[in-house]
Amino acid sequence: MKIGNTALLLAIAAHECSSFSLQSVQIKIPPSRVSRVATSNRITRTSTSLFSTVVEQPPAETDEVFGTIVGDTKGAALFLNKVAISRGAEPLLKDINWSVQPNERWGIVGINGAGKSTLLGAITGTVRMDSGKALVHSNVRVGYMRQTAVSGSAKTVYEEAKSEMTALEDARAVLDTATKIVEDGDYSEEALDSLANAQELFQNLGGYEQEQMVESVLKGLGFEPEDSDRLCSSFSGGWQMRIGLARLLLSKPSLLLLDEPSNHLDSAARDWLGKYIAKYDGSVVLVSHDVSLMDASVNNIVEITAGTLIEYKSCSYHRYLEEKEFRALSAQAEYQKNLEEAAALQRFIDKFSAGTKSKSAQSRVKALERMKKEGRLDAPPAAVVTTARIPYLKLPDPPKPHGENLLVMKDATIGYNPEEEPLLENISLTIPRGMKLLLRGPNGAGKSTLLKALRGNVPSMIQQGSRIENQQLKLGVFTQDLAQELDKDARAVDLVTDYARTGADGDITITDEDARRVMGALGLTGEKSLRQIKALSGGEKARVALSMFSLKASNLLMLDEPSNHLDVGCIQGLANALSGWGGQDGAVVVISHDREFCDQVGFTHVGTVTDGKLKLEQRSLQESDWEQYEIGAKLV
Repeated sequence: MKIGNTALLLAIAAHECSSFSLQSVQIKIPPSRVSRVATSNRITRTSTSLFSTVVEQPPAETDEVFGTIVGDTKGAALFLNKVAISRGAEPLLKDINWSVQPNERWGIVGINGAGKSTLLGAITGTVRMDSGKALVHSNVRVGYMRQTAVSGSAKTVYEEAKSEMTALEDARAVLDTATKIVEDGDYSEEALDSLANAQELFQNLGGYEQEQMVESVLKGLGFEPEDSDRLCSSFSGGWQMRIGLARLLLSKPSLLLLDEPSNHLDSAARDWLGKYIAKYDGSVVLVSHDVSLMDASVNNIVEITAGTLIEYKSCSYHRYLEEKEFRALSAQAEYQKNLEEAAALQRFIDKFSAGTKSKSAQSRVKALERMKKEGRLDAPPAAVVTTARIPYLKLPDPPKPHGENLLVMKDATIGYNPEEEPLLENISLTIPRGMKLLLRGPNGAGKSTLLKALRGNVPSMIQQGSRIENQQLKLGVFTQDLAQELDKDARAVDLVTDYARTGADGDITITDEDARRVMGALGLTGEKSLRQIKALSGGEKARVALSMFSLKASNLLMLDEPSNHLDVGCIQGLANALSGWGGQDGAVVVISHDREFCDQVGFTHVGTVTDGKLKLEQRSLQESDWEQYEIGAKLV
């Protein structure tokens, strides 16, 4: 309902227009103000190297190889038609047909290297397609955040987070223009209507709550209020990813594409993100191996398997697993039934084709031919009946050490710079044989710093106190960054073999065949093990790093966020390996926010790192361990 012109004039006279809730149906926005949502097919970036990518749409379909394409999507936000993509000479995705309707939330699943990130790249126009089209609706604005998004921004956290709220800023500019026209004395009905419409649009976009919106999202992702004024460049890479994620969420694209957004999030931030996505006003496509995040946020699953795409509508992740098994069993049962029916027809034909029942035999010949023509005797496609294989990972038995304790840290003060305030103080920790310790706590609390100090490869980190290791200690380390540090030009199998053979703990008897056997168990079968690192996906690189870790015999394993970049099957395989490893001779220390993974390992101790201190408890995990460390931000 429109506000009356007289009331509007009174509001203007009182200089309180911005506080009124103006209702209107028509929204009159000058074309110059909306041009940025429909005039370019390029991927836009600012001079500060944006954390995420916002893809803006052209006014009509284009045949350019790169750039998101607008076309007839038949009402869908996103429409894929016969998309085919190769990796080198090998087909990766074949004849992909898929659509995402407005306000649908989809999760994309599949093993490492299946083509999940590649498919997102095809949608945004950053990956070349062999054939087919990926089209978006003309009214859709695409927001995309990749696994490897980083920033060199010189802005503060608050400034960067709100820097892509373009729809709101455009509405603010329209409102400013309409307000100035009226303030300059134009009280015509057209001018007043334009002002009412502009204010309604600005209000509907949350213009008067912008600061609250930004602070709410930043809080939900783990930032403290005082972080808002810090420069982005002062944060680590993982926290910069959070800033980029906040910036993308606040830009509110109508099609939100997320590629492993939880890799650098703690459990509190993951929980908040899942709830935020579940209430997101727009379409969402999420690639993630975080089962809890998937279950909390999406209600449709699409699986990429054997180069094809299979939809599971109205399914959470766990419901998808049940439905997948049901479909596989049903397809196999139907196939077996058809084979038995065909065999019965053939027996009748063989028995009566030349006798008195030859006419009946001929009808059965036609029935058998019809079954073959309809494909009822073809085996079900592998994509339908193949269940996800959980890799079998067997870690070498731990060398038995002398004594009970593998590592002891006593009254340690830990930091990187002795001239600055230490990150951790009064840390005492004894790691005996048989311990399985989970280090938990919010991001930035110092868990990774503690793990580095325990490793002992940077002695200067321990500024006071002591670190004493067993003389027979054999340390195995798997970090979240190991896969990113691999030599891109080296062959995968060469890296694994060389790593296992060299160093003080190396075993010169390990061969390429040994390396390929472990790599094969982790899904790097056939020629994948012979590829250069740069030709592998992020998840496949993580499997290479895990293969390196798995070949050396150790009696103390340290893992920092090991599930990052691994697919669900590989995560389960690693959890199973750790659960059954060590006995009374080995010990494990893990940092992880992956609930499913942690529940499977079977930890004997929980260490909570907060406020520069370590609280160690001998117990298993509890439900309360996955609750937020403080009440998270409310959804906006």
